[in-house]
Formats: sequence, C-alpha cells, structure tokens
Amino acid sequence: MSAAPQASCQSYSISTSGGYVHYTECNTGSGTTEEGYVRDMDADGQCAYVYTTLNATGTIRDQAKACPKGTETYFSWYYPGYAPAQVQVYLREA
Repeated sequence: MSAAPQASCQSYSISTSGGYVHYTECNTGSGTTEEGYVRDMDADGQCAYVYTTLNATGTIRDQAKACPKGTETYFSWYYPGYAPAQVQVYLREA
C-alpha cells in the first residue's frame, strides 16, 4: 500500500498602500488550496480585496474583502484539478 502524496506548500504576502494579504498555497496533487487572510490597513474609505483568477483569464473566481481599517477576513479556497501555476492571487483596494 502506498502513502498518499504530501502537500507541497509555500507562503506569500502582498501589500498595497492600504491593504495586506498573507496566504499559503498548497498543491495537494489533486488540486490547489489558497488559505490566508486579507487586512484593511488604511482608514481611507476603501476596502482591501483578495481575489483569484484561473489560467490568467482575468475572470474573478473567488473574492474576500476586509474593511474598515484593522478588519481581517480569513479565506480558504480549493481548486480541484488546478496546479499552483494556474491559480493567480491578487490584492486590490476599492
């Protein structure tokens, strides 16, 4: 009997003038998981948004927002059948 493949994980951070996201991306062998939090860092009336697209299509797949300043929102998204290179993670303010 063979053991199940181990997940390969790497952590990333992205920041803007008023937002911050920290997440861990894991390749499970059958898909990719993106898990972390987004934080609003500025009292500017805008929210911080973390979102994903797949295969550089530009179409938003999942999104989480944090606002007002100091708010953290946690997220956990799974993309079955997608390798990490196929999932793009972005941070924006609006």
